[in-house]
Amino acid sequence: MRRRGTGTKRLALALGALLFLAGCYTGAPILEADYGRSVTNNMVQMVAQPQAGQDTTPAVGLDPKAGANLQEKYDKSFKKEEAAAPTVSITTAGGGGGGGGGGTK
Repeated sequence: MRRRGTGTKRLALALGALLFLAGCYTGAPILEADYGRSVTNNMVQMVAQPQAGQDTTPAVGLDPKAGANLQEKYDKSFKKEEAAAPTVSITTAGGGGGGGGGGTK
C-alpha cells in the first residue's frame, strides 16, 4: 500500500534542490562579455589606416620636463632604499663610587 503524500514530498524536495542548484549558476562572467573585442578593434583600425605604423611623429602628450620627472619617479619606485644601519648607544648610569671601607686607624 502506498502512503499518501510521498509524491508531493518528493516533488517539493526535487524543486527545492533545483532551486538551490540554480542559485549557484552565475552565467558568463563579466570579463567574457566582450571577449575578443580589443582584437577586433585593432583589426578594424589597421584596415582603416594601414600606414599608421610607419608614422614617426611623436605622440602629443606631456612636455619633456614633466615626462622626464615622471620617468625618474617611475624608475625610483623600483629601487630599494638601503636601510640605515641601526645606531647603538650604550650609556652607563654613573654613580659616585663611594669610598672603600675603612682600614684601621
